[in-house]
Amino acid sequence: MNDVTVTVQGNAGNNPVLHLNAAKDLEWTTFRVASTRRYVNENGDWTDGATLWFTVKAWRTAALNVVESVHKGVPVVVTGRLEVDEWTGPEGQQRTGLVIVATSIGVDAMRGKVGFTRVVHHDTVPDGAPVTPADRGELTAARPGDVDPFGLDALTSGSAAGLPGDEDDPGDEAGVGQRELVNA
Repeated sequence: MNDVTVTVQGNAGNNPVLHLNAAKDLEWTTFRVASTRRYVNENGDWTDGATLWFTVKAWRTAALNVVESVHKGVPVVVTGRLEVDEWTGPEGQQRTGLVIVATSIGVDAMRGKVGFTRVVHHDTVPDGAPVTPADRGELTAARPGDVDPFGLDALTSGSAAGLPGDEDDPGDEAGVGQRELVNA
């Protein structure tokens, strides 16, 4: 394929607008992203460069997620196929704009706290199959004896005691296994 794929970091310039093509039962959204390059000038000071504006398009379920997740001013990271949109302006002048057909859109966690909620598609559960709270997107508490899906049980249950540097090892007088929270 000869697509040009780009990743842009910037701020949402407007709230995403949801569009619906009822005939095709297809949703899409568009919003603008402003990306301003920062650099150190000849005096050694940080300076803002030119701001580039991109129109971002997302389709189907992603469009619905973007409308719920992205708002004007929110820092975002967008990856997708770069296209050039061409049109004639109101006074007859030829206009162009940069469009990113998104494959990924995320709120930039390097610049703020982000929450995540997984979207559960109810139509993916086979007919007649029991529907669990997890299938409905509900959180459930782990029960004693449940296996840790991330494989951390051996590290947190004390069964790894005796390994060098393990914080559960009473003989670890050097504190090699002690953890410390570091804020960077």
